[in-house]
Amino acid sequence: MALIDKASLLMVPSTYEAGTLYNVLPSGNRAPDSTDQNSGYDQTRADFDFDRGSNASATRIGSDGLIKKYRENVVLHSNSFDNAAWTKTNSSVTSGQTGYDESSNAWKIDISSAFAQVEQVVSNSGVQTFSVYAKAGTLNWVRLRVDHTTFSGTYFDLQNGAVGSTASDINSTIEDLGGGWYRCSISVNYALTRVRIYPAIANNDLTATTGSIYIQNAQLESGLVATDYLESTSVTGKAGVLVDLPRINYDANGENGALLLEPSRQNFVTQSEYFGAWTLNGGGTGSNPVLDFGHTSPEGVDNAYKVTFDTGAGTTTSDESIMYISKSGLTAGNDYTASVYLKGAVGGEEVIVRDTEGSYTKWTLTTEWKRYEMTQAAAGSSYATSFGVRQGLGGIGTINSNAIVYMYAFQSEAGSYSSSYIPTMGTSETRAADSCSVTGVSDVIGQTEGTLFMDVDLYARDSFSYFALAPNLGSTSAYIGIGITATAFSFEVINSGVQVAYNYSNSSTGNFKLAFAYKANDFVAYVNGTQVMTDTSGNVPACSQIALNQYDKDQPLLYKQATLFKERLSNAELAALTA
Repeated sequence: MALIDKASLLMVPSTYEAGTLYNVLPSGNRAPDSTDQNSGYDQTRADFDFDRGSNASATRIGSDGLIKKYRENVVLHSNSFDNAAWTKTNSSVTSGQTGYDESSNAWKIDISSAFAQVEQVVSNSGVQTFSVYAKAGTLNWVRLRVDHTTFSGTYFDLQNGAVGSTASDINSTIEDLGGGWYRCSISVNYALTRVRIYPAIANNDLTATTGSIYIQNAQLESGLVATDYLESTSVTGKAGVLVDLPRINYDANGENGALLLEPSRQNFVTQSEYFGAWTLNGGGTGSNPVLDFGHTSPEGVDNAYKVTFDTGAGTTTSDESIMYISKSGLTAGNDYTASVYLKGAVGGEEVIVRDTEGSYTKWTLTTEWKRYEMTQAAAGSSYATSFGVRQGLGGIGTINSNAIVYMYAFQSEAGSYSSSYIPTMGTSETRAADSCSVTGVSDVIGQTEGTLFMDVDLYARDSFSYFALAPNLGSTSAYIGIGITATAFSFEVINSGVQVAYNYSNSSTGNFKLAFAYKANDFVAYVNGTQVMTDTSGNVPACSQIALNQYDKDQPLLYKQATLFKERLSNAELAALTA
């Protein structure tokens, strides 16, 4: 009999939905339901409840190796332009038009006077992009405008596919979709109050009194570029890494999927992607860095920057080209970690980063995107995070005199390692801790004997986390668990006092297979095929709840598998299971 046939619970990162991570075992491993019939699962599936408590601050790596974010279209009734959410001024709209996608979901806007428009009141702040699909009718231009304390707007040529006059402070783009359709977008960094769509007769000309254009699918979203369209109704359209969606994370090659469970972290940097909001400086005879936006990032969209650094002609330590953003109010002596995705134009480019006062680190780049990170203790209560190409600064030695670097996703956070990327678009963001547990499942837990098994990747080691069984996960007075700390794996049974408490010293990162078998007066633990403890004294608590990341939630975990058995597996089985 295969070991999996003995299991009562199996969590692998393959079946999940919003709020739920499924126990994938069929009901044949447990009792049938009250009708003595099954439709694949019994009444108690032992599915895990999942929650993170925050949307926009969490990301993951998808099976394509690209970064995945939370996305939201905050425009309401995004393709229902006849809805009252859209105010029509000197214009009317007609549905049922052939769209860019060959559907009949496009709209015709007919105007009856100059300065005609379709508009919607919004309330959104920070870096954001407004986009709409558009096609020429009897008029060949469209203007997109976003209102803030004043307004920003761009004209788009729907006959030739070109950007006309623009007042966008970040970027304006037009994408040819074929069939005369274009996706037009404008990106800004303001608190917006309204979005507007104007049919236009020519560049800078809204004086036409008759005419028409076609539109489809309006979207307003946080970020530097327009992403795939999300339909909205009376509520916003949402997708991606949602508040209650388990994060199945893959490596950079899109392999080795695992459930990512992390503690809460804050990205202090208020603009993690819009480097146009950073301070640029050229010291001595150096020049300010030159920023060029619109290059493909590790997200797979064109929201990365090309940064050209230049130290000038001098050779003194003051000749430097820097971009930086500052954060104050740190705790002296505490660890802080900076991270950023970088690649060089030709490879071999050298970049210096500073994350706390007076200390510098040099990175040598390749032509492939890589996330670089540096951890330092804060020397005082303020610091400046900066990138630059410098000569002889900070005792690092002479480096190349200039560099062209591609840059994306800067993060600075409290802690000794980099957690997953937390996007910021104008304010610091905090990602809440991931939580994964199930209650009322005494039927899948061995009450007098059993085995816990976990296959987990550790990319960092921090203070504390548990794979635990308990009668009440809110209490530490009774439980069975495998714990992970910065320096050890612990195997514990608590029931009216300590029954088993063993720490196996280990501070390594990488993949670990851990098993803990329990039975009254018969306990054993294995780590990667090796027995690390036995105990022949102690009793076992009755348990009905399970948690994959419990108590302080300080330990970053990548779960490949979590399994329960309702029997104490033999030592030979435990060795094979963890090998």
